[in-house]
Amino acid sequence: MLKKFVVFFIFACFILVCSGCDRPKTIILFNNAPITKENILSTATEFTLGKRIYYVFMTEKKLETDLIRIRILKRNEKANFQPTKLFYSNDFRLYKDQIYYYNDYIVIHESGYYGMVIYAKNQLNKPLATANFRVK
Repeated sequence: MLKKFVVFFIFACFILVCSGCDRPKTIILFNNAPITKENILSTATEFTLGKRIYYVFMTEKKLETDLIRIRILKRNEKANFQPTKLFYSNDFRLYKDQIYYYNDYIVIHESGYYGMVIYAKNQLNKPLATANFRVK
């Protein structure tokens, strides 16, 4: 009986590991200056109030959609980084020269902790990438 249980447990673990979704690897990087090839690796997570926050969203594989939705959630530092309100949301079209990345900037005039979440427009239930930053 124990042998059957061990075999079943190993088989279940193998199925869980092998049946994972194959989503493209993605990342969001922030910077204080416009993002170029030279400064893409000098990232920041703390920014000054009212200044531009440059970001780039990159993926290793071509996305299946040409529309992405970017949401910025303001987080409460006392509530274990849970989102308290939707601060910003907008949809953007990815052009043929941007199928592996999207870059832009935002300006935030409220201090606090924020989280950026990027979705494919056709799958709003699974985020492609998330990143946190702070404005003070």
